[in-house]
Amino acid sequence: MMRTRREGSDHTAADDTTAVGRRPMSALIGVLAAASIAVAGSAAAYAEQEPPTVTSWTGTDRDVTFTAPDGLELHGSLRLPAHTRKPVPAVLLVAGSGPTDREGNSPGLPGDIGTLRSLADTFAKNGIASLRYDKLGSGETGLGPYAEDPASIDFDVFVQHAAEGLRLLADQPEVDQDRLMVTGHSEGGLIALVLAQDETLDVPPISSLGLLTPLSTRYLTLLTDQVTAQLHAQVEAGLLPREQADALLASLTEIVESLRTEGRLPDSVPPELAPLFNPMNERFLHDADQYDPAEVAAVLPSDVSVYVACATDDIQVSCTDVDALRAGLAEREAGHTTASTLYRVNHVLKEVGSNGSDGSEYGEPLPFSRQLRLELSWFTFTQLHLR
Repeated sequence: MMRTRREGSDHTAADDTTAVGRRPMSALIGVLAAASIAVAGSAAAYAEQEPPTVTSWTGTDRDVTFTAPDGLELHGSLRLPAHTRKPVPAVLLVAGSGPTDREGNSPGLPGDIGTLRSLADTFAKNGIASLRYDKLGSGETGLGPYAEDPASIDFDVFVQHAAEGLRLLADQPEVDQDRLMVTGHSEGGLIALVLAQDETLDVPPISSLGLLTPLSTRYLTLLTDQVTAQLHAQVEAGLLPREQADALLASLTEIVESLRTEGRLPDSVPPELAPLFNPMNERFLHDADQYDPAEVAAVLPSDVSVYVACATDDIQVSCTDVDALRAGLAEREAGHTTASTLYRVNHVLKEVGSNGSDGSEYGEPLPFSRQLRLELSWFTFTQLHLR
């Protein structure tokens, strides 16, 4: 099956921008940039950070390394469930945007987010192995060959890294190669879709996908929606004159049009928007935007079962956005899809209760979604263990 990309260019875009309600414009854009999918300049700064040391209470972690076609050596953790006596189902965990490490943490977002570690715990408790890894620019992986030219990083780099991780996972003697799942969080959801749909990648057969608060619209469309919402919030809070907001929105429209059609930024970018839109990440943004997640989902093979979840308190990817992805999945001629709405849960899959989310709570020690744990347990029992 051929890859499904938008016509007109050959680069990619960004999904995970953190929206925080009542901050000055400079602080707002700084937070957006810190969480953006692959802002290469930020990745360079974070590459020197040491990854946290975490001892899991469920199963055993084994340090692994694998080398991608671009020569980058990626470091990760293979989690094996306790008391494994025969090959078991296995899941590749793909992180969201930014320099996100194998635990699901990023130096740009303080505290212990731990999304991938919590997912590894959940799968191990259900007798399923998993592989999670330090993305390019994070943890032990660093920037490798991209240190000299981080502007050369495009979206396909991350797809190729995930593909190599899936090959490593399938080669483990404890893993059943006929029962492989890829679970992607946020931007990782799009990577999971591409892995399952693009036959040119030559990856082991994928039987199931987990798409958790996934990137569900074109990358630049999501960024436009997020920045627009934040500018309006700043105006309503009296922190930004409407005239300035209108001028920034006009510039945003010009930036998106230029990136989408020409693959480059316009000659002038307002300083307020430069942390998101700059020469270091224009290639990535252009490339990522060529994928429409709903279109990719519509041509998934029918033998790939899908679990897709949005969260009611997600300030980055709304349930309305995810509805577009679900509509794409519904266009398949056949194939199992389980669609879920996680209640009182934020973008990083933690329970926020009645407090809601503004992004500042991502690193707080809040419970990982118990609803998600239960639903993943049932989905993997029916779609992996009974396969």
